[in-house]
Amino acid sequence: MLPISSFSHAMITLCVFLPFSLGTLYKTCSYVEDLNTMHNPLGAVLTFLTLSLLVLILLASGERQSKYYIMLQVTLTCLLVVCFTTNNLLTFYIVFEVCLLPILLMIVHWGYQPERLQAGMYMVIYTIISSLPLLLIILYLFNLSETYHIWTLFNYSTVSGLLFFFGLAAFFIKLPIYGVHVWLPKAHVEAPLGGSMILAGVLLKLGGYGMYLYSCIVYINWTFSPLGFFLAVVSLWGGVLASLACMGQTDIKALIAYSSIVHMSFVVLGLLSGTSWGLISAIVIMVSHGWASSALFLLSYITYQSVGSRSFSYTKGVLSVAPVLSGLWFVFCMINMGFPPTINFLGEVLLVPVGLMWSAKIFIPMGAIMFMSVLYNMYLYSQINHGMLSNYLTLTKMMSQREMLALVGHLLPMIFVINMYLLY
Repeated sequence: MLPISSFSHAMITLCVFLPFSLGTLYKTCSYVEDLNTMHNPLGAVLTFLTLSLLVLILLASGERQSKYYIMLQVTLTCLLVVCFTTNNLLTFYIVFEVCLLPILLMIVHWGYQPERLQAGMYMVIYTIISSLPLLLIILYLFNLSETYHIWTLFNYSTVSGLLFFFGLAAFFIKLPIYGVHVWLPKAHVEAPLGGSMILAGVLLKLGGYGMYLYSCIVYINWTFSPLGFFLAVVSLWGGVLASLACMGQTDIKALIAYSSIVHMSFVVLGLLSGTSWGLISAIVIMVSHGWASSALFLLSYITYQSVGSRSFSYTKGVLSVAPVLSGLWFVFCMINMGFPPTINFLGEVLLVPVGLMWSAKIFIPMGAIMFMSVLYNMYLYSQINHGMLSNYLTLTKMMSQREMLALVGHLLPMIFVINMYLLY
């Protein structure tokens, strides 16, 4: 049996070479559907995001990881890759739900507090109940078309608007949008490091990817739909409320979790627009948020190791004793707030014509979210890094080389995305 370190290196090697193997296999096939897989821009980007985050999670976990923990992470990654590449709607639904099991086991087994059972229960109840109408709609579409093939189902758009809304609820809760978000902060606060990183980095993107597929299969012209405008406005005002909730947090992980809800409100606006601009902006925001939020949770874990608490009251003055750690806090807070020229800023700028397409009034909640995003990220950075040095801060538990390399690994993909035009 391999020791833990060898097993970790084997898994990292597998994840690095797996995309190249799949790419070679893809080129040998005349059609992607021969492998029962589907290629679309959103699924391809999210697959790369999933594989890269697995490598970074295993790297950041270091010697603390067990074989059971690694097995759960690799299993969850494989399920997510299947979910992003399958061309069968029923398979997508099954994997969409099964992805909850590994993250639930991580929370229950490695959670930090006794409330981890309640957090797992909240997550399961919210997501499972909301997915039942989606299953009924999938079976209804199969009864009409006698196929689960996603590209074939693009020709069937006979589902009514109200029925469409109940199916869409499963993805809204998975994102989540404000109002059905209660499970997310609880799950983040109780989850271990790898659980928080994969939950914020990829699992929340399942809702956006599901919205993309579902809106293509059950087509509604959102540009002229009152329901689409209503959902977009509700999502944006929910983002404003989530921004205000960020300003009132005393727990570092809870603040980062609520900031995810803020970003997902922009994703909903982009996907519901039904335009290429909206889709591109949603992809950019999801990718940027995936790496930035994962890095922020890693930074919060490193700070927690040094202080022994996630409370802002006990975590102060990091800048005076750990300038490198403080500098990384600064960089990723800037990315999270959408400061130019980061790719998160690019995604928000692309949303401007999308909002203008519907109504100029929609800029009120959009502007409020952008302004509040700057405020709560400045609050996050200043509360941790400035002020009098905390008596609880210990210098013996600062960043390891693995953690430093993992943080740099979060930053490199975003730099590569910015400079993708150099490849053409």
